[in-house]
Amino acid sequence: MVISQSGIISYAYGASYYLEMAKSLARSLRLHSPKVPRAIITDAPNDQELRELFDYVINLRDEYGSNVKQKLHIYDYSPFEYTLCIDSDCIAVRDINFIFDAFKGRNFSAAGNVYLQAGDKDTFIDVDDTLKRFNLTKLPKFNGGLYYFEKNDTTKAFFETALEFSRDWKKLGISEFRGDGPNDERIFGLAMMLHNQTMFEDNGQMMRTPIGLRGSFNIDAITGESTFQKYNQVVSPALVHFACVWGEHPIYHREISKLKNLDKGSAKQKKSNISSAIEYRFGYQIALLRYIAKRVPKNPKYIQARVKKLLMQLPELIKSKYRIELIRSK
Repeated sequence: MVISQSGIISYAYGASYYLEMAKSLARSLRLHSPKVPRAIITDAPNDQELRELFDYVINLRDEYGSNVKQKLHIYDYSPFEYTLCIDSDCIAVRDINFIFDAFKGRNFSAAGNVYLQAGDKDTFIDVDDTLKRFNLTKLPKFNGGLYYFEKNDTTKAFFETALEFSRDWKKLGISEFRGDGPNDERIFGLAMMLHNQTMFEDNGQMMRTPIGLRGSFNIDAITGESTFQKYNQVVSPALVHFACVWGEHPIYHREISKLKNLDKGSAKQKKSNISSAIEYRFGYQIALLRYIAKRVPKNPKYIQARVKKLLMQLPELIKSKYRIELIRSK
């Protein structure tokens, strides 16, 4: 049932740090886009702070599954006619209303312009087999930290197709994500092609992760600064997605501290000292260690899958190394 015209929805379930991430996202949205309603899907509906930060608190439905499988049901969860689904590990640094305006009229979409084509290799899907199976020439590749959709029959059919794919994901050549079911991005990408839905070229203005960072990472969640080079493109996203390792990075913790302090009516900033200088110099390495320490003990299936994949790649890696050494010796 639709109870509001436009709004933002996110998830917070499982480990407590996901709950804290969702709160940080809400603080940033309340600062920069205060009039846009916020909804949260959670297994902690009685958390008082969460109830204060979100307009709608929606109980997680366990029957929908774990991990990102929940995202495949976002259509049924959303109380909005026009929905932006934003991952909880994002931070808004400026008003996001322009994203609704840009997407309006599309049934389902994501930001991006990259397509997988015949011969391309991808971590999460067998590209050649999928293209041949569905008689396609390309597959959209995007980050699932931001989705847009509208409530209508076309979109409902789109999500039904995605759910069908999720039940047969292994036969479709879709790889396991973190040792727990299929990757939502490739399922949605395939469904987009079959339902004639397209990505939106946002020129790095809507949402980006710092994965592929080159040089400095300039971001200030309070003043609206957000500019960095991602691979070969300079981007300035309104939503910075601290995906994967980046959620453990000192820069993320610095920015969410600013948002918390602002909530408390304090302008207190993180002080610079020798230890913080070292922390920021080796921020990514520190983040990687934090990431491993948090997830390895809690997700042995994921580690087993990664080790299995590495062992399968080992013969080819050894061959490659041998070829390189052979070339050098000539």
